[in-house]
Amino acid sequence: MKSAAKKFFANFWEVFKESKFLIIKYVAVAVLYSIISILSNLLGVEELTYLNAFLSIYAFASIIAFGVSNGIAIFMNQNYGSNYKVRKYAKVGFEINLAFSVVSTVILACFPKFFIEILMDYHPQSYTFYYIMCGYFFLSCISSYLTNTMKSLKFFKRQLISEMIPLVVTIVGFLALYFSGEYYLNYIAIAYVVSAAIAIVVSYVLLVKNKQLSINFFKFQTVNLTKKQWGVLLSNLAVEFIWQIGYYATAIILIRFSEGIFNTYSYLENVLDVFNGLLFAIGTVNAIKITRLLGKDRFDEAYQQAKYSIYMSLFIWLFYFIASMIFIYPIALGVNDEYFGLMFTVLPCYLAIHLLRFVSWNMGSHMLRLGGKNKPFVIIEIFCTIILIASCFVVQFLPLSVPLAYFVILIPTLIFLPVYLIIFKSKRWMSNINKDPNLLSNKIKLTIFDFRETLVWDMKKDNHRKLNLQWFNQHFSNLTQNQRNQLLKKYGCGLNGEGLSSNINKMLFDVEGSNASYLIFREYVKTNKNYMRGKKISNQELQKFKQLGKIYIVSNYKQGDLLAALEYNNFDESMFEEIISNDLSKPENLDKFKIYQEIMQKSNLKPYQILVVGNNFKHDLQSAKKLGMHYYLVKDGFTYDEILT
Repeated sequence: MKSAAKKFFANFWEVFKESKFLIIKYVAVAVLYSIISILSNLLGVEELTYLNAFLSIYAFASIIAFGVSNGIAIFMNQNYGSNYKVRKYAKVGFEINLAFSVVSTVILACFPKFFIEILMDYHPQSYTFYYIMCGYFFLSCISSYLTNTMKSLKFFKRQLISEMIPLVVTIVGFLALYFSGEYYLNYIAIAYVVSAAIAIVVSYVLLVKNKQLSINFFKFQTVNLTKKQWGVLLSNLAVEFIWQIGYYATAIILIRFSEGIFNTYSYLENVLDVFNGLLFAIGTVNAIKITRLLGKDRFDEAYQQAKYSIYMSLFIWLFYFIASMIFIYPIALGVNDEYFGLMFTVLPCYLAIHLLRFVSWNMGSHMLRLGGKNKPFVIIEIFCTIILIASCFVVQFLPLSVPLAYFVILIPTLIFLPVYLIIFKSKRWMSNINKDPNLLSNKIKLTIFDFRETLVWDMKKDNHRKLNLQWFNQHFSNLTQNQRNQLLKKYGCGLNGEGLSSNINKMLFDVEGSNASYLIFREYVKTNKNYMRGKKISNQELQKFKQLGKIYIVSNYKQGDLLAALEYNNFDESMFEEIISNDLSKPENLDKFKIYQEIMQKSNLKPYQILVVGNNFKHDLQSAKKLGMHYYLVKDGFTYDEILT
């Protein structure tokens, strides 16, 4: 028990350290937004209500960016370790987010009267402000996606910088307006647009300049997601929209109970938001850890981390509760006299509802959606929102009561929390959506490797010649150096050993009348400690190909040499289904076309399920191409990721 607790707290501390910049960001953003709200009110423009009403539409900009980036985060983190795939998914997400942003902005720009006069019940003399804010909406969609991408990749420090700079610029702009006395609404809109544009520039530079990934978002590529991936992406987007509707319904429920209950609830949301920020920061780090473990098929570790995540959320709530109870009086002083007494009833209810919400948010947002099986979560979210909307029409018939008001908005959580627990404990949410049928790694069932200059590289030719010449000098040590040189010249060999390997068999037969010494020469080369001293592919790298299916070696290398090289290089022969090589009695090249055909028929596979890797296109890969197999030309080594991506 002590060991389990020790592991949990060690994990908690590790997660807390990883999330430090994220925690700082949540606190700093809350402070800066509060300053911006104060400055907006100080400007005293007549159209302040109009400004605030339009800024509420900004929530939909964040929904688009947050929904798309959440879905893309799953793809990126389940493929973390392959920079190519991370870049690909980040760019695909950017293009999808851009498309949604353009469509949404065009709809806003095309129907100004609907959004202003019908929805906002405001009749302006000019629509200039509205159109400028449409530009702000579009830029916010882009900047939010970029900053969320940084968060998804654990670039928390960069995200902190990218969000702080534009908010500071906004504050500076508002201060300039305040001291100049120019309170025109259009100027305020321009200040927002400038800050959003700066946010895009800063975020883009921080991502592109990252040495690890260097993501160039503006180098477009074709969106290529599978049906399952589209499902993950769109369901994440749907959840954000549905949740936002439910959030507004919650506000309406509390307003219809009493303005006092709603105002104190809103006040606590702002005052205690720092605790929510702490939860979201730690939840984000846990979510990334769990997703990456799922991508590696390490399901037991992912489940353990998920359980830790729930325990962490309970610890944060406990801290939340204690701190709030200690400072309840100072917190209550922040409201006006009318709501002062009410605060002492509202705060305990507010804390109680967050106990259950912390657990349900943690399981729903930070775990159950990570495996890509979002359908249950979408269904639950729809029912929760329907219950809240229905409650809007019922509350007017209920007596005024703070506990009752909070009980009503808690009903969906009480109903579906047991469902979350069942889904969580069943472990059905844990899956690896990286198993994309369009990926080459999910098509290949068998890999054929050439050997020489593919799995291993021979020593340099000069070293090989020296080795041959060394044996020659030892074997003919009874001859003088001059006699040995004449023998080499007679059989077309250079004095440095050039040509000796191919001509020594004839030389030895003529001199000694037997092939026995040649066999000794071959054995010497094989067993010499310098043999195959060049680079080689590791067993660990080959094991990755083994996970795809069977592995064959088909090589023109001499059979004895090949087996000796395998042994010398510590290759695990059990990894290979079959080793097809040449031998001394068959000096001609193997008919690889025929061999590949036989392997394909014997394995009962289609050509597109076979990968051939070799260093010579004519001898190794041309036959694979004719048969319709995948093939890869090795130039100077290779890795699994290099070939499969």
